[in-house]
Order: sequence, then structure tokens, then C-alpha cells
Amino acid sequence: MRRLYRYNAAVIRAEKTLLFSIPREALWELLSDTERLNRELKLPSVVFTFTPRPEGGSSLRGQATFGPITLRYVEEPYRWVKPSLWWVQRFPENGPVSVYRVGVQLETEGAGTRLTAWSEAEPRGVAGRFLAQRIVQSSVNGLLRACTSFVAFLEGRQVTPYPIHAHSSLTPRAPDGVAMQRTRARLEQAGFTGEQVARLIAFLLLSPPEDVVDFRPYALADRWRLDRTEVLKLCLQAVRAGALELHWRLLCPACRGAGPSVETLDALTPDKAHCASCNISFGPAFDQDVEVCFSVAPALRKAEAGVSTYCIGGPHRMRHVVMQWQVLANTSETLATSLPSGTYRLRSPQISETQELGLVQNAPVVLENTASYPVLFRLENLGWREDAATAAQVTALSEFRKHFGSEVLAPGQELVVRQVTILFTDLKGSTQMYATHGDAPSYATVRTHFEQLSKILEAHGGGIVKTIGDSVMAAFTDPERAVQAALTIQREAAPLIVKLGLCSGPALAVTANGQLDYFGQTVNLASRIQGQSHGCDIVLPDELRRFVPDALPRERFTAMLKGTDAPLILWRIGG
Repeated sequence: MRRLYRYNAAVIRAEKTLLFSIPREALWELLSDTERLNRELKLPSVVFTFTPRPEGGSSLRGQATFGPITLRYVEEPYRWVKPSLWWVQRFPENGPVSVYRVGVQLETEGAGTRLTAWSEAEPRGVAGRFLAQRIVQSSVNGLLRACTSFVAFLEGRQVTPYPIHAHSSLTPRAPDGVAMQRTRARLEQAGFTGEQVARLIAFLLLSPPEDVVDFRPYALADRWRLDRTEVLKLCLQAVRAGALELHWRLLCPACRGAGPSVETLDALTPDKAHCASCNISFGPAFDQDVEVCFSVAPALRKAEAGVSTYCIGGPHRMRHVVMQWQVLANTSETLATSLPSGTYRLRSPQISETQELGLVQNAPVVLENTASYPVLFRLENLGWREDAATAAQVTALSEFRKHFGSEVLAPGQELVVRQVTILFTDLKGSTQMYATHGDAPSYATVRTHFEQLSKILEAHGGGIVKTIGDSVMAAFTDPERAVQAALTIQREAAPLIVKLGLCSGPALAVTANGQLDYFGQTVNLASRIQGQSHGCDIVLPDELRRFVPDALPRERFTAMLKGTDAPLILWRIGG
């Protein structure tokens, strides 16, 4: 261990370094969660307020009580480079110091990590000098104590990374045994394995309160290393079983911060939402800015979260941001990185334009600010898997439409869906079938066909939006899976002959005839493209052709469809 305390008239600094056997990426995941870290260090909760800046973005102010002192301060944005370092600077308006900084640096050391924790303070007066020494030493010691606990957890020597808080509010009350048994029975009846059910119940009963209130199903699936759609379906069924409650909330497109949740879709409004942190207005777009989240039901466990806040600016709140750095006016900074090769997006809440950067592994990043004020830069990982299950993804699922049909938008409300793939099918020769075989047998055949379609669509992440006579309209958020579903339908449709067409693009999500529906040019084109099908084939536009296996026969043709200004390039697959 290396220890260094350095003092002078202007700045008092403490710094310590420890070696850990844990890879720095694993340690970063816990150390970057500054909300829980500050709580574990027994720091007081903070009341935060945002003040918009004329040049864009917001100024963050905090207020916290330390013993007899209520400290008020301005906090600069956290600076971080994932998974190498983070630090933050605060300017107290009262109290013993005028400037306070704290940070960590993580360096790879063999298979482990060399971690340096440091803190600095600029004191006010003689008394401030004495207290500043205690503040910086306490900060560094607390950080290393927390890291030691994190390592013990990661090595399996400790059941929680947060032992201090675990002895108090993290211990849940005894659950309702009847509710728990009812939940287990209903989930197993829905087709989930005993292991899946046991895992969900253990998560709901034993996790910290903040983990089971407004949690994201995709993030839970990633943590469990399970299929995202399966965990989402498990959560939906748990709502029906009374173990979970379903909520909806808005997401800022820049920081991906979540706003307050609402109980039902009809509580959403088409009005622009506002992110106080980024000081921008947005959406809401049904497929990007609205997400589903779940909370444990009070019948199973009483859990509350969000009553106290300890930090809102740390790296863990913006997992897609691999670098955040504030550069002073008319200044440039070069930052060393350990980022893998790839394409990243550079943006700023103070600048409307974004820029995509192609970086090679470990390449330094140069940030230049030519403005007369500090500018906050964010470098985003375009390959990051979004862990928010959007409203468009959820409402496209057959399970949702089957069991949550009452979840609709308010009458007359329209929300933009920036990208959806619409699939239309139609039975060829159905009129002749009814005339030849009669209404009852023919209807039974069509009903069986619809059931088969529903299973295929569900298996590929889509769902039936509505049926129109012998036709089906379905929606997908993933165009590739939509094409695969279409291919499966044609493989398994025999002896029936199915005409099938697809189109992908923007649409409007609305409520029609008491159910969620889609309207717009993409829907109209999908229907008209399906009209170009001869049966036993698939017709799709040129932009979807890349999802078709090369071995399948195809024919390129053009067609002038109603509502278009020029002929469309279409492809006929199979047939």
C-alpha cells in the first residue's frame, strides 16, 4: 500500500493506493454506482435542484445536513472515463472548505487492479484547514473501505457489497406466505420452470428495496444472463399473478434518465417532456422515450425506494456513456482511454449537433472547446445494448395484447413510433373455401390458422395487432425477426395459401376500437405490398432484403403503389 498526504496553504490532499485481485471492469461496476456508494459511506442524503443555463444544460445545486451544519453547494458534472477513473468537484457556499474534490483511478495490474483513491479540499480559514484535513482523509479511507467490501463480495466471501446498509433497511419484512404460494403456482401454470419462478421470487424477497421498485426487466435478464424476452414475459405473468405491478415512465433520449412512473398508458400525454438535468424537451416517442418497469406488489412485500437520494450525477446513471468530461472555455484536453475499437457518438447537452467517431482500441480522445463557457462532452457507446424495454417492444408481444388488452392510450392521443415493422397476411382462396366447405368448417380452419400465426409471431417477438376477415396485421420492433417470422409462416402454412407482405418505418400508435393500433404510411404500404403477393411467397421492400438468407430464390420488381410518388423496388421471396 502506498500512502500520501500532502498539505499546503491552498490545497489539502489525501491519496492512497491499494492492489486488488479483481479485474477493474468488475470493480468499476460497483464503484461507479455513486448513489449506493455514498449511502454505504453513511453520507447524508441530498436535496438536488437544477437551474437551466443560458448556454444550454443545467447547473446542479445540492443541500445536505452534516450534524449542525446544512451545507449548500454547486456540483460540477462528474467526469469519468470508463472503466479507468471518475472524479467530481463541488463548490460549497458555506462550511469549512470552499472547494472539494474526490475521485478514483483504476489501472490494470496483471489480472487485478491498482486502485487509487484521492480527495482534495481548499479550506476557509484556520478552522477550515483542520477540518479539511479530516474531510479528505475520511473520504479516501471510506472509498478504500468500500472497495475492500466490494472485492469481498466479488470473491464470494460476502453476501452483499453493501454490508453497512444491509444491517438496516435492506432486510425485508416477512412476505405473505399465501401470496407467495399463489404466485409460484400461477407462474408454473403459465409454463415457466420451477427454477425461473424460484429465481424471481428470491429476487423480489431478498433484494434491496431500490432493486425491486421500478426495475427494468431487460437489466434483470442481463444480470441473470437469460433471454430478455423470456424475462419480460415472466414479469408480465407475475403481474397477472399479483406479485408485480406494471408501470410506464419517460426516458430522456440524451442521458436516458427516467422520469416519474405512471400506472397506465392512458396517463401518458403527447406533450413534450423535459429533462431538468440536460435541460432539453423531447418526445415522447413510443419506441424510444417510453419504457415499461415493474415493482414488487405490496401483497408480496412492502418495499419503498427513492425516499432518500445520495447522488444523481455518477457514471452508473448513464451506462451508455463511456466518457463524460467538462472542458473549460477556450481549452482542449486529451484523455487516455482503454476503449475497444468501434464507432462512438460524441454529443453535448449544450450543442444540438452530434458527431460519430471511429476509434481504434486505446486511442486517446481530444476534446476541444472553442466556446466562451465550459462545455460538457459525452461519448456514447453505440454498441451498448439498451436495457430499457420500450412501450413499442412490450405492446407488440402477444402476451401483452392477450392479457393486458385494457392498457391503451387515451382517446384521441397519438404517440410517434420512429421505427416499426408491419406484417400483413391474407388467405388466398378463402371465399372459395367457405363456398365449398361451408361456414362452420371454414371458420374453424381460419381460427386454427390464426392460432398458428399467433404462436409463430410470438416466437419471433411480434404480436397480432388485429384481424380483418381472413387477414392479420402484426407488428415487430425488430425487422430481422419480422422477416424470419414471415419465412416461418410460409414454411408452415400448407395446405393453406398465404399472401404476405412487410414494410418498416415510422408510424403512429393510437387507440382504435378499444385496442392499441398503428396508423400511417408504413401501415398503408405494408398492406399494399401484401397485395403484390401471389401466395406462398413474401413481398418486401429493398431495405428489408438484407435479412433474407442468400440461398432463397428471389425476384426483383417495381410497383407503383397508391400513396407513393414513384415506383417502389420490391422483392418477391419464394413462391
